[in-house]
Amino acid sequence: MQLDLKLSDDSYSMAAKERMAIELEGLISRLNEVGSALAILNLFRRADIEVEGKKRRLRDFAEIDLGPDPMAGTFKVVIHNPVAIAGAVAILKENHFINIDTSSKRELKVVKPRLTAQQEDDLETEVKRVTKSSLSKLASIKSDALQRVQAAIKAEYIEPAEAKKSTLQLDELISQASTHAGVLGLIRRKQLIGGGLTFDGPDEEALYKRINDRAYKDAATEMVTPNVSETDDD
Repeated sequence: MQLDLKLSDDSYSMAAKERMAIELEGLISRLNEVGSALAILNLFRRADIEVEGKKRRLRDFAEIDLGPDPMAGTFKVVIHNPVAIAGAVAILKENHFINIDTSSKRELKVVKPRLTAQQEDDLETEVKRVTKSSLSKLASIKSDALQRVQAAIKAEYIEPAEAKKSTLQLDELISQASTHAGVLGLIRRKQLIGGGLTFDGPDEEALYKRINDRAYKDAATEMVTPNVSETDDD
């Protein structure tokens, strides 16, 4: 996320900017984990099927394809060997995916069940919690930087005029970073539950108007992309 040093490029502001940028990247990652489609990708991770009297990993014969939009209401199971169809269907049904089109031996088309009102509330509450926690961390970064500036004044490392510029810059940075955090949280809420968001006041409603800004395009994509680990924890 872009943070600008518009008023001062002093060392205290630069350090705070770097720390805030790192926190915002962390926020994107944590928001990605809320309601992540990764659980769907991992449905077959540990499942076994029997092939010619031997146990084999289901994922060797079938794989889940979420398509270009992991948040879409449907996904496919690509079948590499028809022997996997029965096992794949069984695992899907065990995980509450009931609407399954089995007309093709090459792929299964699966419709995701709609979220219940309680599930939507839980997701929105979790996104708000994660966002609020990040806002608190950003505020702490600013507070820490201000303390360093005050200590520098007492030690006569910087002049009062320079300290004032630094303070104003830190105010500007927290304003930018808090806006980014708020918009990111709203984007994730929109991604997870679609319309019908309730806003916590006019400020949040104003931020919602920015969710389609170009500045957030990459972050929005990152938040819906399942973060698959390269390691196998079997």
